[in-house]
Amino acid sequence: MKRILVATDGSDGADRAVDYAAQWAKSNGADLLIVSVIGGHDLPEKMFRSFTQPQQIWFKDLLASQSAEVLTAARDRARNAGVTMIQLESRVGDVAPTIIDIGKEKQADVIVAGKRGTGRVAGLLLGSVSQKLVSLAPLPVTIVP
Repeated sequence: MKRILVATDGSDGADRAVDYAAQWAKSNGADLLIVSVIGGHDLPEKMFRSFTQPQQIWFKDLLASQSAEVLTAARDRARNAGVTMIQLESRVGDVAPTIIDIGKEKQADVIVAGKRGTGRVAGLLLGSVSQKLVSLAPLPVTIVP
């Protein structure tokens, strides 16, 4: 095990996934790749397109800033757990496929994610991103409750 990818959106479930992945990385001497994907912001595309250009730029900047905060907090959690080799990655896109793409590009050995994130999909045992990761990823996926 050389590289563990953990996906985070700053939710409680993602924090548990970061903690789990950090302990796993520490015990295996693996690198930890912490990923945040900006997407699925629960705004219908039609509504987003109705924003003026300055409003769209402001909103995208706000999301990028939030992603940076989420990644910084996750990095601090991993460092506190004793992990020294940490990489951060932020991208925009459809969340699950983008996480999978990053995992393939960065040659991750496993993807770790929380059971439920900040999305609003009610009534499912797994969140929609977790479900897609388990179904679509060509590498092992660990879902942390």
